[in-house]
Amino acid sequence: MILVRQEKIAVLVLVLVIVVVLTASLVIESAGKGFFSRPYGPGSAEGELVSHQGAVEESTMTASGGHQVLVVSGVRVFLPSSSVRRGWPRPGDEVSLYGTVQTYRGEREILVRSADDIFPLSSPAR
Repeated sequence: MILVRQEKIAVLVLVLVIVVVLTASLVIESAGKGFFSRPYGPGSAEGELVSHQGAVEESTMTASGGHQVLVVSGVRVFLPSSSVRRGWPRPGDEVSLYGTVQTYRGEREILVRSADDIFPLSSPAR
């Protein structure tokens, strides 16, 4: 199969586009969520990717589904069962997290979608 000049140019353009898209994807992935998130605050919009950190004040499990609800420095945080790590975090733990702002039953909260999106800053001596 012999390609004519226009076909060779088209193939070259496609290869270049693929390389650019893959490179951009790797750069975005390596930048992490912190690059795209904003600190949580009263003005955070519904659906916005936010970051928040502080001390865990409360930790409760839902009555069904195995979900965890935290209060982190006064902010309600919801962890679906797929994000819950058994026994962590506990009240007193310092955490940093990324999530999406949502309203549940009239109360604003941060929805943490992945276990990798909440991590310890430090833990008090026990």
